Amino acid sequence: MLTLEDLRDINVQQGKLLDRYYNVRHVADAGKVEGNDQTVAQHHNGLCVIMIHPSHPICSKTVQNVDFKISVNCDRSEIVLSGKKKRGAQFVNPNSKLCNVTCTDGSSYILYCGVRGKLLEVNDNLKSSPQLIAQRCDSDGYIAIIQPKKEEEKTVLKDLLTEEDFIRHSQIRASNKHEFDDIIESD
Repeated sequence: MLTLEDLRDINVQQGKLLDRYYNVRHVADAGKVEGNDQTVAQHHNGLCVIMIHPSHPICSKTVQNVDFKISVNCDRSEIVLSGKKKRGAQFVNPNSKLCNVTCTDGSSYILYCGVRGKLLEVNDNLKSSPQLIAQRCDSDGYIAIIQPKKEEEKTVLKDLLTEEDFIRHSQIRASNKHEFDDIIESD
């Protein structure tokens, strides 16, 4: 379990890499699953890079598989784009499933898109090297790239958490967990 100081250190390191060219926001508890934290980094050109947050439980585990086939009829990795308008892209919403991640300890996680737009690319390297998602989550281990609609580019991140809000949310989540643990121990 990461401490709040660890979380701040991670965020500072991540910020050095991303802040220069990206507007970084966070999705806390994606899919209403506690700790399923993700990062959305929007480049100045409007494209959004979807990643897991370094505090995500996946980062402390060995990843066995990243599967972009989210249902019988939908495989996110089978995107074939054509033309300037990116015909063939899959349109996704913030709560659309992006992939399933399975770890060697048997745990599995569903990761979500985080923003609305056209899914342009998934990181195919995660299929052959699934551990990238945990070891290099803020660079080579990115999950996908999404292009918001032109008219939504400026507002796509408005409902996501800033760095300060994410740290505050993490502190509240941690204090609530400690209170819950204290109640269980007292019983």
